[in-house]
Amino acid sequence: MEESALENDEIIEQDGIQFLISEKDKVYFNDVKIDYTKNVLGTGQFVVIR
Repeated sequence: MEESALENDEIIEQDGIQFLISEKDKVYFNDVKIDYTKNVLGTGQFVVIR
C-alpha cells in the first residue's frame, strides 16, 4: 500500500472522500461507481458497481 500519490496516479474526490487510483489500476476503474453501504451491525464497506 502506498502512502502518497506518485506522479501518474490520480486522486478522485466524491462526497468529501478522496480515492487514490494508481496508474496501473486506472483501467479497472473506467465507468465504475463506488458506493458505501452499512449492514445491520453498523459496519460499512465500499462496493464497486459496474
